[in-house]
Amino acid sequence: MSCAERASRSRGHLLGGLFLPALALLAVVPVTLAGCGPTGSTGQAIPADLAPPTAPFPNPLGVYRELGYIAGDPDFVAVGSFAYLPGPGDSSYAIISLSLPNSTLRFRRDPPDFVARYSVHVIIGDTAAPAAVLSATEEVRVSTFRETSRRDESVVFQGFLKLVPGEYPARMEVRDLASSANFKREMRIQVPRFGARFVTPPIIVYRAEPRPSRDVPPSLIVNPRKTLDFAGGKSQIYVESDSGGDADAILEIREDGLVILTDTLAFRPVAGPLRTATKPLNVTRLPPGELTLQVRLPGSAEADSTALLVALLPDWVTADYQTALSYLRYAGTPAQLDSLANAPPRERARLLHALWNRKDPVPETSENEFFERYFRRIRDANDRFGEADTAGWLTDRGAVYITFGPPDEVLRHLEPGQGPERSQVWLYDKSLAFELRLVFYDPTATGAYTLTIQSRRAFVEAVQTLYS
Repeated sequence: MSCAERASRSRGHLLGGLFLPALALLAVVPVTLAGCGPTGSTGQAIPADLAPPTAPFPNPLGVYRELGYIAGDPDFVAVGSFAYLPGPGDSSYAIISLSLPNSTLRFRRDPPDFVARYSVHVIIGDTAAPAAVLSATEEVRVSTFRETSRRDESVVFQGFLKLVPGEYPARMEVRDLASSANFKREMRIQVPRFGARFVTPPIIVYRAEPRPSRDVPPSLIVNPRKTLDFAGGKSQIYVESDSGGDADAILEIREDGLVILTDTLAFRPVAGPLRTATKPLNVTRLPPGELTLQVRLPGSAEADSTALLVALLPDWVTADYQTALSYLRYAGTPAQLDSLANAPPRERARLLHALWNRKDPVPETSENEFFERYFRRIRDANDRFGEADTAGWLTDRGAVYITFGPPDEVLRHLEPGQGPERSQVWLYDKSLAFELRLVFYDPTATGAYTLTIQSRRAFVEAVQTLYS
């Protein structure tokens, strides 16, 4: 992971507290970039009720916005959040973090690199007499033109402000300094008070260093999206407490209010009054969707919670397990997918990760090549085969394309007597281990192609042959 060079301008706030410089990072979450489209077989028969015909295509920004994150828009893709830790005396630190892909920014050539600059301006409290102001200008420097178009989380910004606990209005503006691209958001934040015998809500971080007391500023890099994915991005939980004693904290992970995983957090022994604990998050033990993390001290039922999102892949973020599962409707046999759909919450992670790993053709690599191909095909099918009332990936042609890949040959006209008019024939005579001929027809002449009864039967039989 290489760090971007940066230039920051910041100013303090009216309470005379501490503002730490913002920082920008490159390549925080490793993601394999999509390559050429695959050929060959990668799918199975489709359980009819797994996903309705109107199932939406993933909209990560919409999911983050729905769940209360600071979220940009398609013209300025950004996701941010606030986190809180105890500060000196009765104050608290507000940690403002923001995630950007390189592709959101406009880069210019600055030999030997490419450089982009953006600004972040945050006002906490009333505009006329703010409680705190964060103002920073950041520079992102990459070595190749290809890096400028990265769409994954490639830049992380964060800043610290010291605040008196309470509720505040907050305004954020982020602007690309080489173009007119920007976004503005207004929100309300609740800065907590950390009294006696506290344990902080868990913060999802990429890395963190312990600190001995509230007077020492935090040293951590926050995961702004609070998101893990099956591709293997690493994050950990960070908590602080001044409870004293040697007892471990109790970590509970909940899905829809039900505890699906319980663990412990061991606090580090430190010389000062503040104890800290970190614990890596193991994505193989977690199902996709929104989860709730709670850390409490033994004997206490009180605990503040933090949201955690688990995604299939970085761009495939969903708010719940069933929606995530709907995107896998072509990735397993009907029996496998039905077992996932009906699995008890505590069994979902184990069964889904077992399927995920079983599909991985090269387990030695960090990527799962099967699912990298699979999700690229869903995007391709959605672009190519959309119909008036149905998303492209949910049409018959989309199902076949995602399952078997692109056909080896397409015949757009049938000989008289060989099938219905307005037909399209897909031939697989090279990429599969057997020959497959599927006929789609358009009975309404509207471009809505449907498999014939005989071809639908052949499609299901071909799937069974491939996975028997």
